[in-house]
Amino acid sequence: MAKKKSEGAEAGSGASASEAAKEAPPAPPPPPVPEADVEELPRAIVRRLVKEKLSELAGEEDVNVNKDALLSFGESARIFIHYLSATANDICKESKRQTINAEDVLKALEEIEFNEFIEPLRSALEDFRKKNAAKKSGAKSEKKRKAEQDLTGTPTKAGSQEENLVGSG
Repeated sequence: MAKKKSEGAEAGSGASASEAAKEAPPAPPPPPVPEADVEELPRAIVRRLVKEKLSELAGEEDVNVNKDALLSFGESARIFIHYLSATANDICKESKRQTINAEDVLKALEEIEFNEFIEPLRSALEDFRKKNAAKKSGAKSEKKRKAEQDLTGTPTKAGSQEENLVGSG
């Protein structure tokens, strides 16, 4: 008999637990994170970019920028990046791809009618690619040189200089 009472108690406790869950208030949502804290561009970088460009335009004249103006520049840049990336993403999806590439960004600039940015960006992209290619080829030739040295057993230039210093002392 004791067994039946405990089984009945378990069944009763199961019903009361579900009732208790219905009556308990839901957990409060986590506090919202202010959007500016999450997506704000680094102020130092915005300040440097703005001051560099304004100094370039003003010549020798010292240029001061108000804190609110810097915040406005940063927020404008953030909004522009969001708009451009959303447009580039749409172009990418139309091409049935998942990864945005540089051509998608260039087409997005054209689509949002910022055509004057396309050629400077294309030029900067070519320069970037050339620098990367030079770095990669330099790294490959360095690896090849080290591999040859390992095979032949000849010391590096730095090693031979050390040997000369030790031998002359």
